[in-house]
Amino acid sequence: MPTTIHASIESWITKWLSSNGLSTQTSISLLLGDGSSRAFYRITTPQHHYILVSDPQWTQTQDYPQHQKYLKDLGLPVPLFYSSDPSKGFLLMQDLGDELLQFRINKNPAELHAWLSKAVKLLADLHGKTFPVPATLPVAQRSFDTNKYFSELEFTFDYLNQKLLNLPKMAPSQLDEIKHFCAMISNLGPQVFSHRDYHCRNLMILNNELVMIDFQDARMGSPHYDLASILYDAYQPLSDENRSELITIYKNHLAKYSVSDQVNWSTFNKDLKQVAFQRTLKAAGSFASFFIRFGKTTHWPYLIPALREAKKLQEGGFGVSTEILDIEKSIALISQIKLQ
Repeated sequence: MPTTIHASIESWITKWLSSNGLSTQTSISLLLGDGSSRAFYRITTPQHHYILVSDPQWTQTQDYPQHQKYLKDLGLPVPLFYSSDPSKGFLLMQDLGDELLQFRINKNPAELHAWLSKAVKLLADLHGKTFPVPATLPVAQRSFDTNKYFSELEFTFDYLNQKLLNLPKMAPSQLDEIKHFCAMISNLGPQVFSHRDYHCRNLMILNNELVMIDFQDARMGSPHYDLASILYDAYQPLSDENRSELITIYKNHLAKYSVSDQVNWSTFNKDLKQVAFQRTLKAAGSFASFFIRFGKTTHWPYLIPALREAKKLQEGGFGVSTEILDIEKSIALISQIKLQ
């Protein structure tokens, strides 16, 4: 890591450890980050391990501590936060180890159903325990409205279609149809605390239990968005049978909470597929942007799987038509790209 960053972290962590009566002997190692521009470091001392998040502009992390405290107070499994310093852009949190849910399932495929059952039950707890969301939380100040859904798809068209594949910009009539679709799914309810990125790389396993991470960007949205994120996850493809079983588990678990009474269960499966179409396209745009903006190839293997899920939904009559958006063409063009 750059010497100036290392020195800044070392100075800050030494002061924090000393003020808490802990050994100041440390080692600092840079970890492979997520899809954002934040940097993550493992701080190792003789007694403990910590994760330090470095977000110098404090834009991506500013809501993380407030959301963490709220969820922790409700008994939801989130990492412990020890200290934050907006002036430095540092957040010191619990080291949960390195086992993502994705890694556990890949290692033991026979456990897929058991672990994803836990994941959808935890999601139902998140939606149920937080309902209704206090108006004072940052999450309550933003929502998955028409503009947000549409802006996420515009992001995909920008980075995937234009910057990566050199396709022409979409015609105004096409964009109008897509915005109409976004308006339709934005009317789904009820409005719950939406994690916004609930998938098997944002669920970690500690002491054989799931822990949620990366919920700083949470916003109000219908339950369908988070459920689509985990059930149509490009990192962990599922069969339709798996999805059907997990939807039932989510529904039955959510029934413990009052929010369940406000869900339109008669159209839930159809509505879920509509939202999943948007979500899978959004994910594909993110994967393309990691490559274009940061030169990261870590998410490249998941780009075509995300688009294939979107294409399958489109063929089932969900999302927008092939006349509006030719996903098959994008898949074909990506298949021709050879990474060096």
